[in-house]
Amino acid sequence: MTMKTRPAACLAVLQKEYRALRKLNDRNQKQFSSASGNLKLTRAQMHLLTETVFFGAFRAYEQFLRNVFLLYCSGQQPSGRKLARTFLQPKTISHAETLIKSSMPFLDWSSPDTLIERSEAYLKDGYPVKNPLTTNLVTLRDIKKVRNQIAHMSVESTLDFKKVLKSHFSTVPLRIPRPGEYLLLPCKGNNSTYYLISYMDTMEDVAKQMT
Repeated sequence: MTMKTRPAACLAVLQKEYRALRKLNDRNQKQFSSASGNLKLTRAQMHLLTETVFFGAFRAYEQFLRNVFLLYCSGQQPSGRKLARTFLQPKTISHAETLIKSSMPFLDWSSPDTLIERSEAYLKDGYPVKNPLTTNLVTLRDIKKVRNQIAHMSVESTLDFKKVLKSHFSTVPLRIPRPGEYLLLPCKGNNSTYYLISYMDTMEDVAKQMT
């Protein structure tokens, strides 16, 4: 990525990855529900594959956030809207990242709350990063919690994941499902879709609003 890369190009990369992941999920769904014999996926396999699709979607979204944030901090502009103004004057994209990183060992691009604070620090009014994150903050926090449970399965991530489950079931279930099982549940208040698709739609919508 260079300073000449456009935010719209980052969105195109994300959308291409999401199209591939949606096709993979559709293929998994068909193999789970209609195949027979040795070709049929077990429930455990389906849950694991669903986690893989979700994790791939989150990774692509996280990379998008990093790229567009650094582009805006380097003077690039969103398409056809008011100007984004940065408080930095970096020489390159890498320089922008170095300035933001300062003495920190790494930059976290996965937390919506962290990114909101970062946008306020380096972009005037946080534009155009802050508002899409703020508008979808509750869902993005849940997405992060599911991501952490898949990645870590730690005591801390499980406690956070239980909060997501409580929001869906209104109580913490006696048996804690795998994240992949949860991601296949119909969304609360919208039985026409399930959490994997809803979460991917949210991340893609946030990306569109930023560019």
